[in-house]
Amino acid sequence: MVPGTYMRKSKMNFYLVPPDIGIIREVIQRFDPTPYILLSFVRVGQDFGHFLYTYRSKLGKIMIDSGAYSEMQGTLSVDLDTYLAYVEPCGHLFDYCVNLDVEPQNYDVRMWNLAKLKRVCSNVLPVVHDPYAGEIDQLYDMGHHYILLGSTWGNDRKQLDFIFNRYVYSGRFPNIRFHKLGTTTYVGLCEYPYYSCDSAAFIKVGGFGNIFFWNENREPDDNGDCTDLIYFGGRDLPESKRCPIYYNYRHIGQLEDYLWKVFEYRMSDIEGSPGATGRWIVNAKYMLDLQERITRLHQNR
Repeated sequence: MVPGTYMRKSKMNFYLVPPDIGIIREVIQRFDPTPYILLSFVRVGQDFGHFLYTYRSKLGKIMIDSGAYSEMQGTLSVDLDTYLAYVEPCGHLFDYCVNLDVEPQNYDVRMWNLAKLKRVCSNVLPVVHDPYAGEIDQLYDMGHHYILLGSTWGNDRKQLDFIFNRYVYSGRFPNIRFHKLGTTTYVGLCEYPYYSCDSAAFIKVGGFGNIFFWNENREPDDNGDCTDLIYFGGRDLPESKRCPIYYNYRHIGQLEDYLWKVFEYRMSDIEGSPGATGRWIVNAKYMLDLQERITRLHQNR
């Protein structure tokens, strides 16, 4: 089988990574989308527990991440015993728990962590960092058909071609599904039929003063992307920014119409520091819409 003959049957699932419950609560109340959520173990607080009990019926799948990326970045610390102590009593609140892979190049440590976590949680998802070592084959034979791909190498076309040609397009591994860690961009998802992905980009981009806008009023890029990045962080455009500031945006009329019709926002509502929450909401809606666009893109191929 070749990529052009592969037929995607399932919906593409975006897991939003929120900084707090307020953003997700407002997204639910505004759009009723039953969003998929990824929570980091090292950042989960008591308010998230109350939120899950209150809003569980309004949420899609929920994934708990081990916090390994924060550990590797040196921003927070996590160890297996602490993660186990949390997952054992609370794992039933989540649809999936991500393996602790703080040593991505150490296969033995990752497999040990996976085995320990499986004793207390049946829905642990493994993370693969080397596609050539036969690890995906081994995990599949062990019954792991839903596998996360590490974000450190996930934009390497050679590796991705190898993964999808061998495991997806060949038809030799029925029902195998891949999750892309740390990516929710059109460019990062349009070429390969991932089952799911996650990212905090809607928060980070909004925090830096930007919004995503799917602009159907312009010619798409060669790959079909119509995403524009627009700066709302202040009245002056920083020299480091390569996107237009909103009042110089050439499709400002269409942008104003979109913000009002969808969110009842004026331009001033999402400008500067006071507008950060509004930008997060705009970007979350963009992600929910992009989820549907990526799904249709792969289903129609």
